[in-house]
Amino acid sequence: MNYIMVFHANLHYSGLRPEKYEFCIRKSYERIFDLFNGRFKGVKYCFEASGFTIDMMAKLTPDVLAKLRKAVESGQCEFMGSPYAHSIMTNFHYEDGLQACKIAMETYQRHLGLKPRTAWNPECCWKKDIPEIYKEAGFDIMSLDWDSYLISSRPEVAAIEQNPDKGAKDGSSMPWFDIDPDTPTLHWPVKISDGMTGIYRSDRVSAQTLYYLMSANDIPVDDNQKKNVTLESLLKTIDHWSGKKKEGYLICYAEDAEYVGTTGYFFLKHFGKHQVFDDNPAAIGLLSNYIDALLERGQFAHVTDAVDNSPKLEDPVVIEENMAWHRTYATAWAKTPSALACDPYCHMLSEKLRSMEGKIITAEEEILYKKAWFHLICAENSDGRWPPFPKKPGNFNVYYIWDQLCKTQSAIQQLEGTDFKLIPSTEINPETCIN
Repeated sequence: MNYIMVFHANLHYSGLRPEKYEFCIRKSYERIFDLFNGRFKGVKYCFEASGFTIDMMAKLTPDVLAKLRKAVESGQCEFMGSPYAHSIMTNFHYEDGLQACKIAMETYQRHLGLKPRTAWNPECCWKKDIPEIYKEAGFDIMSLDWDSYLISSRPEVAAIEQNPDKGAKDGSSMPWFDIDPDTPTLHWPVKISDGMTGIYRSDRVSAQTLYYLMSANDIPVDDNQKKNVTLESLLKTIDHWSGKKKEGYLICYAEDAEYVGTTGYFFLKHFGKHQVFDDNPAAIGLLSNYIDALLERGQFAHVTDAVDNSPKLEDPVVIEENMAWHRTYATAWAKTPSALACDPYCHMLSEKLRSMEGKIITAEEEILYKKAWFHLICAENSDGRWPPFPKKPGNFNVYYIWDQLCKTQSAIQQLEGTDFKLIPSTEINPETCIN
């Protein structure tokens, strides 16, 4: 069996303050790089990071970024890309998504000397034109959510698993339909369109790995809330979903890299404990034991290996509009109080910038135009809109959005030589909005 691990890095994370960026990089990302460069040298893995995350690594921890670049250049690590600021692209205009991916591609080229083939689609949020955005930006592979596909294409699955609340943070409490683990779409790449291939990940596997990585943490939670996943039970999950045929590929982890080394957002999300991004040193040992066990069962591969070395299934990619991973919807990000306050301004600024496109003539105008798009893309990051009510994003995450909207407006003012005014100053935190 071929196993794939994807570590997804996003420093725009809700509740992750800038002063903890370096802590998160060193306690999580660096531990991953060191593990695969040491104990598991030569074992393939995938690491994905937003353009913003790579920029922050270059600024704060160039030595760690050098480790990533070395792993990529050696062929051990497949680097995967995403929109620059980890935005939910289904909630914004096509051009916003395209600009976000193009800015990210420029960032990867600048810091890593490459343009990745595989796109991590944030939260696997789906709309029929999303693959075209990635394709136009230069990707030819993208991540897909198998659970969304099953719910959308099989009525018997939808009857059990479809989340009736389109604003829910996730559907982890709902039951699972019993699916044949040899179902081909779980194990083989699928053709989305000419020039774009998809590969499915599933909470049926990835979420269990995440719970396992958090199992050694001693933060107290109620016994009835605990999700106890031991290595033994996790391997039973792997053996089951590898199928009887043991053919093809299985993505055994495609989740946040931050959980390998920190507690990330886990205890706030699942247990309401306001302890985020604490050190979690036991996780790297748990990951090591897991990899050892997987190597006894098969070998590790890249996403590109699966696409380049396998026939592509012709099964149509049928996914309901706006569905997302964790059996929820993009609506969960679009309907939070923060999103309802900020998104109308994002949409209006996007419309303004799109109307100016054919009027950009000089090099100076081009610089200001790209600057305006850059700040708008940063304002559209998903984590300033997460989690849904009654919880709320960190104050910093929300202030950051307003700050980036203010900077977008300022660039447009400079570009036009006018006093164009859209953002209400009463919404801006004066401590963070600096023109």
